[in-house]
Amino acid sequence: MSSEPAALSWARRLQQERRLHIRASQPWLRVETEGFAYIVRDWSVGGAAIDHFHTPGMVGTLVTGLIGWSNAETLSPFQADIVRQDDEGRTALRWLNMDVEIQRELDQIARHR
Repeated sequence: MSSEPAALSWARRLQQERRLHIRASQPWLRVETEGFAYIVRDWSVGGAAIDHFHTPGMVGTLVTGLIGWSNAETLSPFQADIVRQDDEGRTALRWLNMDVEIQRELDQIARHR
């Protein structure tokens, strides 16, 4: 039996269930936008979390750029929007549009983690 209060346990389960997509941290994803390149260690087929994003953005701000695996030579275009950003620049993106092949790879890799 868990030692945490039932309300806290329920809240944790609810938080976990809110995720629509399985998160992964390996392999690393590469995101390039507005001349900045990021190695992303928290991603899913639904979006990504980026530490120290280069610019403050309001929720809903459109972000475009290139996406691929960190060791790949080829990157594909993507569109995303900002769904969350904190004072330290940690930013959550939601993918809106990307190449079907990279989307399929994200999904397959995350499911096999």
